[in-house]
Amino acid sequence: MTDEELKDIEEELTEFDEHFKKTESDGLQNILKHFDRIHDKLFTFNNILIAGYFALSQFFVSFSVYGIIIPLLNLSLLIFIEYRMMKKSRFDAEATKKTPEEIDKNSQAISRTNRYSLYTIISTSVVVVIFLINLFALDSKANTESNIENISTSIKTSDTLQKNSSSVSILGAWTNNLTENSTFSIEADSMIFVDALKYVKYELKSDTLIWYFDDIPNVSKILLLSTDSLVVENEFGIERYVRFKN
Repeated sequence: MTDEELKDIEEELTEFDEHFKKTESDGLQNILKHFDRIHDKLFTFNNILIAGYFALSQFFVSFSVYGIIIPLLNLSLLIFIEYRMMKKSRFDAEATKKTPEEIDKNSQAISRTNRYSLYTIISTSVVVVIFLINLFALDSKANTESNIENISTSIKTSDTLQKNSSSVSILGAWTNNLTENSTFSIEADSMIFVDALKYVKYELKSDTLIWYFDDIPNVSKILLLSTDSLVVENEFGIERYVRFKN
């Protein structure tokens, strides 16, 4: 093999080496571009999460406003990555003035920045998961508290009615003032619907009045029982009656 052939081979190897280095450099730049786009989206999404965490603290008393620190920490990490990207761009602007050692250090810094960028994707995902867990947990807790409050109110209403029942009797004639006659009359063992001239059986259980019209149960919850007033709630809505006086 002649010297000229060896020289040609060396030139080809040099070209291949330069080509691979350029490909490697272009690939690294493309990775940075993709991460830069991802950072923009993460910034926007993290700002939405900050607003979401703040909203949780306003709508749910049990969620502390200090919970907003979670997305703020993630924002700090995103800003740190942006700072490193800025340093990288500043270095590229003066690349011809840098020594090989500085270029090598910059390449290592870029690799670390890419790794940090991956961490920001993971950290933002964690922030989202924490937000969703708190959202559903607090919503469930709020529903439970609401149910407890409703039960407590129902118990208080029942207790009030029982106290009233000890001094006020539901027996007697009641009217909704839509007719001249009474609407119904409650006797000791039956109810009488005056206009229909129909006797039906009934039950009085705590704050619930049940009567059986053609063997079909009709349930009404007693909301108010006083000497002259009876207010019930059933499938037709709230009905108000006054004691009928001849």
